[in-house]
Amino acid sequence: MGLLAGLRIARSSDPAFRRAACETSDFYVDVPHQGEIVRARLQDGRLKLHQGGDAYLTLPATEFTKEQISPTRDTRLAWMQSVLHCTHYVAGASEQEYMRKADAPEITYVVRDTIDRSDEAYTELPA
Repeated sequence: MGLLAGLRIARSSDPAFRRAACETSDFYVDVPHQGEIVRARLQDGRLKLHQGGDAYLTLPATEFTKEQISPTRDTRLAWMQSVLHCTHYVAGASEQEYMRKADAPEITYVVRDTIDRSDEAYTELPA
């Protein structure tokens, strides 16, 4: 039927995707901390790790590359669109509330149907 012809799968965590994305001023950085990779937010030129509530841990200064950057919720749409150039975007109600559609006016936004019984919303994969 050709319904998926031309479909491209992209992962925003892929280093090539991140390199191709536009610059963004509000973002997180994947950095090593205590033996694991954490996502710290760059605020006032410093990397800060959220500890819950109003508590933040300022991490030591470290160099980072574009491949480590992930945008915030408010900058994500324009950042992703700079790579994907999509024509349609399907979003749930909560995403529709915060999405800044003016950042990508060329997209047709589609409101996803409400999932009444989300505990039953799954797909069985063949073994």
